Amino acid sequence: MATELLVSALPGEVRAALVEDGAVIELAFERIGEASIVGNIYLGRIERMMPGAGAAFVNIGLARSGFLVLGDRRQGSATHADDAVGTLHEGAAVVVTAVKDSAGRKGPELSLRLSLPGRHLVYLPQDGRIAVSRRIADEDERQRLLGLGTEIAAQEEGLVVRTAATGASRADLEADLRILRETWAAVEKAQRTASAPALLYADLDPVIRILRDQALDRIDRLVLDDRAVADRARRYCDAMIPGWSERVSLHSSDDDMFEVLGIEAEIERACGRRVRMPSGGDLVIDSMEALTAIDVNSGSFEAGSDPERTAFEINQEAAAEALRQIRLRNLSGLIVIDFIGMEDPGNWRAVLALLEQEALRDRTPLRVLGRTRAGLVELTRRRRRRSLAQLMTEACASCRGSGRAVSPDAACLDILRALQREGAALPAGQLTLHAAPEVAAMLEGRYASTLHDLEARIACRVDVRAAAGLANQQYEIVPG
Repeated sequence: MATELLVSALPGEVRAALVEDGAVIELAFERIGEASIVGNIYLGRIERMMPGAGAAFVNIGLARSGFLVLGDRRQGSATHADDAVGTLHEGAAVVVTAVKDSAGRKGPELSLRLSLPGRHLVYLPQDGRIAVSRRIADEDERQRLLGLGTEIAAQEEGLVVRTAATGASRADLEADLRILRETWAAVEKAQRTASAPALLYADLDPVIRILRDQALDRIDRLVLDDRAVADRARRYCDAMIPGWSERVSLHSSDDDMFEVLGIEAEIERACGRRVRMPSGGDLVIDSMEALTAIDVNSGSFEAGSDPERTAFEINQEAAAEALRQIRLRNLSGLIVIDFIGMEDPGNWRAVLALLEQEALRDRTPLRVLGRTRAGLVELTRRRRRRSLAQLMTEACASCRGSGRAVSPDAACLDILRALQREGAALPAGQLTLHAAPEVAAMLEGRYASTLHDLEARIACRVDVRAAAGLANQQYEIVPG
């Protein structure tokens, strides 16, 4: 199975696509001014305690206060975070880490359980437990890594051994731990001089974070479309996995890499409601804030003489495709799948086993809960970042939220890519852009510096003009 990681660094945005045998299975986006805060550590100030809900609102210096859940004690374990709960009060300063980004009207979710992710390890400076990623299935390897983690951790330190550590030596883990300890020492130093609210630690730059979080030893090729970013990626790979940088390559064409390789079309399909399967069946995916429903239809599948066998074949294909769509769209919360009805319990066991197998490939914790009395299959997936639909679309005002429309942000980024293509094909001069008023305002506001940099790169001045009547996704670029 050939696996490629494609990273595109274009004006205003870094995008990554993980591709297995030609199929996109994961997407990641980082935009200017909208970077994820997951993993950041803050010195916050408690604004309001809610004892009845076991939570507090904490000002960490962002537009929305964070939501801190208290009393998250694991059975049989006591940590620094548990001990700190009893000392908290309104007005108190508290060190927290962001575990979920803002979503809708909700602010970011915070935790007292501080952690720092590395290449092989997640460092828990105040939590004395040692654990191994559940995605490492080999029991002998799990025990080996658990033993190494126990040996190298100090008494009060905790470690989670990541999937990328499979096959790693003690020296590899110790090198990772040394860097993480140095980072934690810098956080503690910053805390001593900071006043709440303050950012104490920000996660790595988007490209390096993507590389760190992927199991690079399982990736056959890394392709980037920017020479400077590719050089930075090679240096990181040389430092982390000597010799791996030979797999790093630069996209050879001046054309948009995602467009040429079909990733743009896949993103567009992943924002749609209906997913066609090769057999002729399809999935219908409807998402709400905390629930996603996936309906399996036979569609134009050519049924045989055995209805049970037909249902089983469609459901097997649907199980694999549903899990791919969950990863691709970054769906989270409660997910229910309405498979085609089957009578044979063995067929249901086979479909559930396939779901379990596919779930192990997901880097985000995903649990298959089983079938309900109504025959629906339930899954839960942890929410950390916004879904693809939330990134690419917004509630449609004209239909009062019952549909979706291209967001101004997504429209601006699409226009910037189009300007780059047009500018590269024309001699130096001027381009006139006609765009929807909200999109034009955003290009001259939030994306003004990005647009200015692009003008310098393509040696063209861009005259942005608001055109009433155009939808967000509509624009016109003309020379002069």
